[in-house]
Amino acid sequence: MKFSGINLLDELQKSELTDLRDVFHSRSAKKGAIIFSPEQDEDLVFIIESGKVRIYLGYEEKEFTLGILEPGDLYSSHAGCFVQALEDSSLLVTDVQSVKRCMAEVPLFNRTMVRVLGKILQNAFSVIGGLAFKDIYARLTAYLLKEAQESGVPFDGGLELELDLTIEQLSQILGATRQTVSTLLNNMVREGLVVKRGRSKWFIPDLKALEDVVNT
Repeated sequence: MKFSGINLLDELQKSELTDLRDVFHSRSAKKGAIIFSPEQDEDLVFIIESGKVRIYLGYEEKEFTLGILEPGDLYSSHAGCFVQALEDSSLLVTDVQSVKRCMAEVPLFNRTMVRVLGKILQNAFSVIGGLAFKDIYARLTAYLLKEAQESGVPFDGGLELELDLTIEQLSQILGATRQTVSTLLNNMVREGLVVKRGRSKWFIPDLKALEDVVNT
């Protein structure tokens, strides 16, 4: 699932955004590397070109993941978050002033940026609301339901879902321990809510049953 819901790599292929493409340069990062941190004095905007990165808040030994960015997603280094490569990744990077100039001069990019920022803000509120008001089981079932609704593939009366996340990465998104998430997933398998089909691959036999759990 795209974090922002809009693929900016596709947007940059439009002829109206030729000048914008030229202000970006590539920056690579190895798996596990911290690309940006709150302490860094860089005011940059970046688009994921390839790979996958995690946006998270960190305090002492606690971490709270705000989102996983995939190719086409956009974020900013001055948002006060850590940005970590979950796999070997490449970013398209530029300074904020160049983006501001493009927003003022190119109406198409301005409209796109407004939609992107709105999606990012909506996702941040959803994450914060989940951490504040839902227990881990509720967060897990709600996450699986959302992913199934947005990217599940119909199959045999249900939906096949490929999360492309390890249990460790999923636990980071949900703000829980790996053991807790693993235990809850095993419980959901026993209850028939999900069927494990392989590494990061799941089958939802009855979406309505999962919806009922989420809405309880």
